[in-house]
Amino acid sequence: MNTLRDTLYQLSFAQNKQLYIILDAARVEAMPAQLFELEDDPEYFSLFFDTPQAELIDVAPYLVKVDMESRLLAWMLDEGWGKSWGIFISAAMELEELFEHIRQFLKAKDPEGKELFFRFYDPRVLRIFLPTCNFQEIIQFFGAVGSYMAESEDGEMLLEFSKGETGLEINEYQLGLSNYADNS
Repeated sequence: MNTLRDTLYQLSFAQNKQLYIILDAARVEAMPAQLFELEDDPEYFSLFFDTPQAELIDVAPYLVKVDMESRLLAWMLDEGWGKSWGIFISAAMELEELFEHIRQFLKAKDPEGKELFFRFYDPRVLRIFLPTCNFQEIIQFFGAVGSYMAESEDGEMLLEFSKGETGLEINEYQLGLSNYADNS
């Protein structure tokens, strides 16, 4: 049985794609400070940067480019797995391009037309939202993204959501339950 780190590697770098994390500062205490404490020169964007929501910086979602040796990735896997801290994205695109793509999904309208924040970067939301999308919505949401990945409800699997020929494809990867960030 593969570790979570091995599975993430196979779903990103082994396919010549970059691995990104969207971390939800509303779920992770002191997230902006943690980002700089764990990484020397992190490549990241606050998804609320330069928006009317910029004052919400302490609870904003952060898009972070990571590598397999990243201390931030190890921290996310060791401390955050199973706690709905965020999601992973595998994409053959640069950070800035991915940032522009996913920012368009931060707001949604309810049935009455009221604009709301759309927390797609919360694994609990992503797991419910994606299976309800029609093919056109899948094409729009994915764009050039290879896959979105999230913890299962019980945290025992990694769920990979990708765009298939006719719609959404979901793969489930059973994980070893001991140390998710194990390098073995």
